[in-house]
Amino acid sequence: MKVYISADIEGIWGVVSKKQVMSAGADYSRARELMTTEVNLACEALLENGVTDITVNDSHGPMDNILIENLNPNVQLISGSPKPLSMMQGIEKGYDKAMFIGYHSRAGSSRSNFDHTYHGGIISSIKLNGTSFGESGLNARLAGYYSVPVVFVSGDKSLTEQVEEEIGSITTLAVKESINRTSAVNLSYSQLEQGYKDKIKEAVELNIEPLNPQGPYVIEVEFLTSQGANLAPRIPTVTQTGAKTIEIKSDDFLEIFKTLNAVISVAGK
Repeated sequence: MKVYISADIEGIWGVVSKKQVMSAGADYSRARELMTTEVNLACEALLENGVTDITVNDSHGPMDNILIENLNPNVQLISGSPKPLSMMQGIEKGYDKAMFIGYHSRAGSSRSNFDHTYHGGIISSIKLNGTSFGESGLNARLAGYYSVPVVFVSGDKSLTEQVEEEIGSITTLAVKESINRTSAVNLSYSQLEQGYKDKIKEAVELNIEPLNPQGPYVIEVEFLTSQGANLAPRIPTVTQTGAKTIEIKSDDFLEIFKTLNAVISVAGK
């Protein structure tokens, strides 16, 4: 069995402060270690359950957070940026199942560590065909485009509750319960370790269909300020619809996903 993992950092066990998630932060190096440790717990559980091929895509910020020298030696790592499919780079190679580790809730979520959607500095919300989605829901649909079901997601409790809404009934692991945006009650390490052993086994045995909603697709992005909406229409397929909003339309989900990533890049300048 081949398994693909997209790993973010805000939903990682023990990560709660800006000092940990920013590359210039005083505790960033510690967060990298925590991220690597948690990814290893997932990978070790996968290997114990008969998975023979694991690829991890580093999906936070500069995307070079995971310490490759400390990663399980049987795991392939995709790192660095930019990448054409960003947080989902490599999914196009073909996998049996996909998993998201260290993910977070969408922008505007209450009592959730670092709630945001792709770029917390510029984006207020993203809607697909009229429904608000976070990174987990949108990324799961790209996995579905390549016929890969997402069977497991980890992060804070707020995220795991949203996963039911955005992806469906899959296996989740809440590694912490947020008190506020930058505080949380974390599991004990023994609970974390056992949680991954139990939940990964459950996820490997889970048989579900990939998410692959039919087009046409319309993505609406609301920015925090007017600047993003003014810059994004430099991309020909993007239309400004309001002072802080833009719209992208396509019949092809891969195309609209790539355009969304281009919008984030252009608007974030």
